Amino acid sequence: MSRRSLIVVTALAAALVAAAFVGIVLATSGGGDDELVIYSARSHYGEEKPFTTFEQDEDVDTRIFGGEAPELYERLRNEGDDSDADVLVTVDAANLWRAEQAGLLKPIHSAALERNVPANLRDAKGRWFGLTVRARTIMRSTERVGPREVTTYEGLGDPEWRGRLCLRSGTSDYNISFVADQIAKRGEPAVRRMLERWMANDPQILGSDVDVLQAIAGDDGCDVGLTNSYYLGRELEDDPDFPVAPVWADQNGPGTHLNLSGLGVVAATDRPEDAQRLVEYLTSPKQQEIFARNNHEFGVDPDVVPTEEIEQFGRFKRDPIDVAGAGRHLGDAVRLMNQVGWK
Repeated sequence: MSRRSLIVVTALAAALVAAAFVGIVLATSGGGDDELVIYSARSHYGEEKPFTTFEQDEDVDTRIFGGEAPELYERLRNEGDDSDADVLVTVDAANLWRAEQAGLLKPIHSAALERNVPANLRDAKGRWFGLTVRARTIMRSTERVGPREVTTYEGLGDPEWRGRLCLRSGTSDYNISFVADQIAKRGEPAVRRMLERWMANDPQILGSDVDVLQAIAGDDGCDVGLTNSYYLGRELEDDPDFPVAPVWADQNGPGTHLNLSGLGVVAATDRPEDAQRLVEYLTSPKQQEIFARNNHEFGVDPDVVPTEEIEQFGRFKRDPIDVAGAGRHLGDAVRLMNQVGWK
């Protein structure tokens, strides 16, 4: 019988990560030598079916340590060569870039991974690989906004949306990565103009993507917003009549912004072969489909079919995040967002 165990890390404020988090979590460290240790930032903390079937199919016991992505990064960084971790599964391309830059991920080369993951969604040196992709796009009220009234990210700054726009806090990793990616591709002056127009519309700043969707569905003066599409998939799964729909942004331009959930082999692993087997297994098209279905995401393989809640809105042109480019501009994004008042 498997000896998998799940340790859900209590979320901590960013200011406490380097101090309190390490003291709290490191005390729980220490998987057995015969267990493959996984640090997972996915919302289900590894309780998704592919982790279970890997154990059964490959006869390898795993142990999951779950937590917020920045916390797991700090944990790995502080553990260094003494880490028990074998595989890191994380969310948001910024966290993949940070782990790569800190030397926390081991380069691996595999024909299976080259088949499973498109070249633009994996590191050229084999240090990380995309698992699923998330579209961050415009959301609209189906009761008050037509499908063609706003079709671009720039359009959220049009005067007609003054007092009708909702955004998640500017401290969100997803928003920071979005802005950093836009800076990498369009340049800071153009992105500054876009964000200034957004802020001129006096947006409601809310705490989560779910809050934005609920506000659009309600009657609190919010008609359009910006969220990851899988949050809408969850809402529609619970209530098929939920009155919000996505607008796949910038279809006449570069396409809708994508971010990543990804994974890699930890540099400190003493089980590199088993760790690579897990990465290959989780990125196989069959397992991508299960991950995507469970959380209304998209597979990195474009042939993976989305859930019916999302598929009903049609296929769309994708603009994958420039992981390295966005990573280099994370600090610029935070500074710019603060300067324009998106906090």
